[in-house]
Amino acid sequence: MKRILLLLLLIPFISQSQIRKVDSTLIRVASRNTDFPKYKTQKLYSYTIGIKAFGYEEFPKILNQVDAEEFKKQYLSGLILKINDNQISYRISGNFFSDRISFRNECAECEEVEGKLSDNALRLGFERNFMYSAVQPYFGFDIGFRRNIFKGKSRAIENSGYPSYDVKTQKNGFSLAPLFGLKFNIVNHFTIAAESSLDLLYSYEKQEKTYFGENFNRTPTFTDYTKWEFLFKPVGMLSLQYNFGELY
Repeated sequence: MKRILLLLLLIPFISQSQIRKVDSTLIRVASRNTDFPKYKTQKLYSYTIGIKAFGYEEFPKILNQVDAEEFKKQYLSGLILKINDNQISYRISGNFFSDRISFRNECAECEEVEGKLSDNALRLGFERNFMYSAVQPYFGFDIGFRRNIFKGKSRAIENSGYPSYDVKTQKNGFSLAPLFGLKFNIVNHFTIAAESSLDLLYSYEKQEKTYFGENFNRTPTFTDYTKWEFLFKPVGMLSLQYNFGELY
């Protein structure tokens, strides 16, 4: 009977020593094993600021522009600021474009129009990542306000019979834009992003024309329009972004 009681008292100490022995063996084996895979996780940041380095997109139509679907290139034309919350980022962006342009109006052999175009837009929206990795696809949606102003002159092409005039157009519009993009985390803090979008623009346009010539008294004429436009942006924004404020 005493032997049985002694054995029962010793069982916890024996089992404890065996567990310690097994644990120490596992530690020694693990320390010798150098083949375990090493996983690198992407750092997450609270804020992002970036610059739009390049864009290739359609612009709103001016007058009865013949080549309205022609894409325009932009360089260093915008800024973006994002507040990041894990896989979702809330974003505000601005785009600023100004350049001299020329185009055919009414028809290819009717009028040649030349002048200065200013196109500015402000947008609010979000983007959501599909995954955490060095390459991150994402989708999103923007809403915004856009102002498009053109000032120039129209000259009739020889023998076309069209009058010549000075012109100013101003278009203010509200836009909706689904978007899709890819982000490349090249090094800590820095990201390259490329995205495409399709803008649905509803705008109010005011046109002012002042005709000149023997049969005109240079009195301005005004016309107003409201219209819907679909504007495709194959490269809506190619940007370099700086991330800061680590989440964890």
